Amino acid sequence: MKTRTDFFRLIPFIYLIIGPIWFVGLDYLLSVSNFSAEKVLFLDISKSLLFVFFTAILLFVLLKNLKNKKQIEEEKEKLTLLIDTMPDCISFKDGEGRWLQINKFGAQLFELEGVDYKGKTDREMAKYTDFYHDALIYCIDSDEEAWKAGKVSRCEETIPLRDGSSKIFDSYKMPLFNEDGSRKGLVVIGREITALKETEHKLRQSEKMSVLGELAAGIAHEIRNPLTTIKGFLQMGQEKTINLDQHIDVLVDEIDRINSIVNELLGIAKPAGVIFSNQNLNTIVKEVVEMQSYEASLQNTRLNVVEKDQFNTYCNDSKLKQVFINIMKNALEAVTTEGEITISIVDKNEDFVAVKFEDNGCGIAENHLTHIGEPFYSVKENGIGLGMTVCYSIIETHKGTIHITSQVNSGTCVEVLLPKAKVLSPVQ
Repeated sequence: MKTRTDFFRLIPFIYLIIGPIWFVGLDYLLSVSNFSAEKVLFLDISKSLLFVFFTAILLFVLLKNLKNKKQIEEEKEKLTLLIDTMPDCISFKDGEGRWLQINKFGAQLFELEGVDYKGKTDREMAKYTDFYHDALIYCIDSDEEAWKAGKVSRCEETIPLRDGSSKIFDSYKMPLFNEDGSRKGLVVIGREITALKETEHKLRQSEKMSVLGELAAGIAHEIRNPLTTIKGFLQMGQEKTINLDQHIDVLVDEIDRINSIVNELLGIAKPAGVIFSNQNLNTIVKEVVEMQSYEASLQNTRLNVVEKDQFNTYCNDSKLKQVFINIMKNALEAVTTEGEITISIVDKNEDFVAVKFEDNGCGIAENHLTHIGEPFYSVKENGIGLGMTVCYSIIETHKGTIHITSQVNSGTCVEVLLPKAKVLSPVQ
């Protein structure tokens, strides 16, 4: 396109050179020729007509090119107007990082109105403004990252303002390349999301207050029940209607219940520092099953352990045992006659191993299933509703997950996914 434009610029000069040569040269050839007067006249007229013909063609081409150029300029003005009216910061740079164009929003943002920015790099532009010097220098590195990525990149950028506030932009950087792979240009579009971020922050705060309110209500409800019992017995003892010595066990049990609730809450809110190490997951599961085997035998429930391979996981074995014991106790409470619990250690995928606890108990209704793990939510009549909450918290610190599926009157499957550490040799 550039070569074609340069050619049209040279046409007037070519015309000025060829025109005199055409007339003077042909006149000289006709004067020294032996043609008859009639033939010389014919050639002279033909010479002039040909010149007029080629001149007309040349004028037509030049006028057409001028019209196309005018249309291009008009389209360029429309595009520039459109870009300037957009509420986003839009700028164009060439392959060397030199500024080609920035819309009014961007010029106002960086205080570049009236500054001759075209052809200058970010480093050169930074000299024009002390306040935005660092922001413009930062653009050099972020632009280079976009070039290296070779595709549209996205990042959040915070631009400070002179009044002490700042604006947050969701920035897209689109590198353009020539056919040979060399850098052609960079398009940068920054959409202001300050209001959106403030809204998100308010929503998070609102959610935190909502959760705090629910937690406070749950704590009050769970602690009020044993406190009411303690208060009632103390009042009756004060009124001499009962002998408190005969009910000390009840009071101690209720106090232990309050202490248990508080300890579990502390475990969720501020988990104590735990030491992680590479442990054999199969061994941990077997120890938990052994610990629960006596209770299972008392209610005639069969425990099955299925393992095909040995797996290591980076964990705190004491905390994992706490999780597995809680899940096992829930399963034992769910089964009745002819109860059966199968514990499987399964190779889930390349990164995770699954420990599955499957029982044939009463199951959990779907409307209850989605709330499992919420503080103080329990499907058991006398449940505190913190056991699974603690389990979820522990597994989360192990970078794992818990998935529960269940069907009423058929049973429940609790799947604990844990990251693998090292695969050991198969079970012999």
